[in-house]
Amino acid sequence: MNRREVLAGSAGLLAIAAAGDSAWAQPFATARAAAVANSLRGPALLEAFVRMRGRTDGALTYGWLRSQRSTVIDGDVTPLCGVLAGAVQRFERIADDVFEATVLEVAHYTDPLSGEPLETVTMPGSGRTVPVPAYRFGPVRARFAVALDEWEEFDPPQGGSGAAQFVPRSAVHLVRSLEPATATGERVVVHANEYGRVYPDRSAPKTIYYREWMVWQARAADLARKSSVSVPADYSYTALTSWRPWMQMADIRGHTLDSGYGAKAASWSECPPEFLAMTRRRHPDVLDDPQGALASKPK
Repeated sequence: MNRREVLAGSAGLLAIAAAGDSAWAQPFATARAAAVANSLRGPALLEAFVRMRGRTDGALTYGWLRSQRSTVIDGDVTPLCGVLAGAVQRFERIADDVFEATVLEVAHYTDPLSGEPLETVTMPGSGRTVPVPAYRFGPVRARFAVALDEWEEFDPPQGGSGAAQFVPRSAVHLVRSLEPATATGERVVVHANEYGRVYPDRSAPKTIYYREWMVWQARAADLARKSSVSVPADYSYTALTSWRPWMQMADIRGHTLDSGYGAKAASWSECPPEFLAMTRRRHPDVLDDPQGALASKPK
């Protein structure tokens, strides 16, 4: 080979190496993702989850969710509303295997077709038209671990005005868990599960329940950088929830089903513009002073 051919060949190899999605580089990226996923066990898995969902240094992080909610009655699935939500949160490590998050959530229920905020909705099954309450929950504290099973006492003022429309005064049995990390392509996947069951008191019959599944994904290359306290991540979301008090469904047997997706955000500006516009109208303080809103008493 002459000198020109050698240089041309070298340039080609460099181009292949620089292309992260090339056939040459893909097996190495996939192998790295599998190695990172296999290394996440115990506290390391919990820390990876917090780096996906928030930050490990105590600074504020944000997130958003876009979901479709349906009712399920005797096997009939009926679209009810869209859900456009966002949250500001702060994580703090309180033990090697436990993080505690302070979270403030805002959600807007929207027309499934127009995307406009709903003031009322006609409930399938009952045919009753009911007012749709504003959802602003928190700030509240929530603990996360690879496996967590605990009780907490909930008083609606803890959640903010209108919280009783979603959860009455009660004892709540919470079960949270993380499944072993897996790899797909160049990404690492962590399944986070949450189940809550509400009791008027711990000895009384159970009432409201919810069950959530969040499937978080982040690039293995980002997670492999141990010095990084936060990594870009997104997630898919599924939830089953019993009727909330505001729905006025009485003795109709059924539940709601949510299916959606979202992502972590470094600031409110990275959240959907429709969410920001709706929140500006209803809760401007959350956007203007998230630090103060997260530190304040619930509204």
